[in-house]
Amino acid sequence: MKDFPVDIVYLWCDSSDNIWREKKNFELARYGKPLDKDSIGECRFIENDELKYSLRSLEKYASWIHRVYIVTDKQVPKWLNINNPKVKIIDHTEILPPEALPTFNSSAIETAIHRIPDLSEHFLFANDDMFFGNHVDKEFFFTDDGEPIFRFGKRRILNKTYHALYGYMLSKAYNMVLKRFGKSCARYPHHNIDAYRKSDIEKCYEDFRNDFEKTALQKFREKDCVQRSIFGYYSIAKSLAKYKITDDFTARIKAFLTKTHLDSISAILKSSKLKYIEKQKPYLFCLNDFLKTTDKDRLEMKKFLDRKFPKASDYEKEFDKKVEISVCYHKKSELIQNEILKPVQVGAALTDLDLGIAKDNTGDNISVKNKNYCELTALYQMWKNSDADIVGLMHYRRIMDFGCGKKRWFNKFTPAIAEEMYLDKSSLESLFEGYDVILPMKRVIQQSNTVYNYYKKRHYISDLDRVLELIKLKTPEMYDTAIDVLKNNREMYLYNMFVTTKPFLDEYAKWLFDILGTLESEICHDVEQRDSFQQRVYGFLSERLFTVFIEYKKQKGLKIKEVPVVYCETNRKRYNIFQIRTKIYSVLVKFGIRRPHWREQYGV
Repeated sequence: MKDFPVDIVYLWCDSSDNIWREKKNFELARYGKPLDKDSIGECRFIENDELKYSLRSLEKYASWIHRVYIVTDKQVPKWLNINNPKVKIIDHTEILPPEALPTFNSSAIETAIHRIPDLSEHFLFANDDMFFGNHVDKEFFFTDDGEPIFRFGKRRILNKTYHALYGYMLSKAYNMVLKRFGKSCARYPHHNIDAYRKSDIEKCYEDFRNDFEKTALQKFREKDCVQRSIFGYYSIAKSLAKYKITDDFTARIKAFLTKTHLDSISAILKSSKLKYIEKQKPYLFCLNDFLKTTDKDRLEMKKFLDRKFPKASDYEKEFDKKVEISVCYHKKSELIQNEILKPVQVGAALTDLDLGIAKDNTGDNISVKNKNYCELTALYQMWKNSDADIVGLMHYRRIMDFGCGKKRWFNKFTPAIAEEMYLDKSSLESLFEGYDVILPMKRVIQQSNTVYNYYKKRHYISDLDRVLELIKLKTPEMYDTAIDVLKNNREMYLYNMFVTTKPFLDEYAKWLFDILGTLESEICHDVEQRDSFQQRVYGFLSERLFTVFIEYKKQKGLKIKEVPVVYCETNRKRYNIFQIRTKIYSVLVKFGIRRPHWREQYGV
């Protein structure tokens, strides 16, 4: 084997980026004709951290790769260590003409990968959903003479008209080569990491220049685009490469008899396919997000990849932040704790009960006010005493779901609940990158037409009226937002739950406790005459104030990430009622009889 460097090229985009989405929607609106769902569907662009895991697999199984090029549209993965000398971001403007941009057509981008500055003659190409599953060397991809080895699957290209977009484009590419040169390999490519030579692509480009230039100008994939597979068909027809059939019946029998691994598996992204990949342990595998892939499938994939590639690679930023998320307890219960979750006993100054965990009555604290301030006593102590970089607040029977699954009710939280909900440092790192605050999904009030009227139904409205006056007095710039949030909307953030940076907490807590402290000095005697429920006045008010603060900061550029909340109801009878009610409610929402409780329709 000749000693030559081999690079790898990835195509990547983050469809959650608002700027990117605005550009895509603008181009769709002016396109003027219907497009195939496989061309414009969310599955085509969705970002689920696949690239991060693909690079982990590369570092583990193909560390000989020389350089990594990530081709994208003015985006950088939030977790990427751009100081790694092996990584280079390539913007579309570096390889495509101005008239072709912006583009949302992977085929158009693939027409120009040979123009990447300083790209090695020999390189691999991958989408972000392609992974190394076992140790491979250069000989896996190139012959001793440096010729690429193209891999094809069991499916043959037939002499017929294909209606599905992908099949049509493959057939078109194959027949273009067949018509020009009279031969090639009449099979579907293995849809996985491929090997190329830059000079071979340049030759192919020159022979089909008009077709490639037309493809480059199409903003979305269509049937008349030239698919990247043409490079393989061309190289084989011109005797510039070798080919190999992978993952057909013969290959599987051979792997079984010789106790070896399959070369390559390309699977649609469904939970059921993950076990097959785990069992076969192929050298390469692809998990192809498609139109029927669900959020549950994506969550299962992420769990699978995290188990398979748990170690962060040198391609990732080092997450060296100290994290402290307080989980509030006031009675004995199963403890939810790990490296980032810290159980805290609230109202510790008011009881002789010792739960054997940290207490809210140490350092500068207001533990004695717990009956009025509820979980805010833990928030106050965190504000005044914590030295963590990232802080947060949850409850012993209400926690956030960082994995964004679908289960909402539990009869009991076991010690494994933190792991089930991905409440760990690694998941927080992925979730927190690019955002300032992680929040529970915003609740839609069903019982009233505004947040203000709902408070009026359940509590003393004079307290909220005075809070509005204090906002106008102390921070008049926030008053209009407060009126809009409370009197013109029916959505709010419940439970005083969040994860954010310590500086943001400092700013919020200073504002919050200034307003509540002033109100307390005015109504404290009246509050003592109320029942125990209504004495929790400052806890109730703080949920409204938190929503006001977040909405105001969003106008100033605050970036938030909303996640679902998971609940624990230990009373079996009540738990069963909630389960039945949830199922009935989901049906009513589905048929439009009721509105969803949650803005993004997670539903409880």
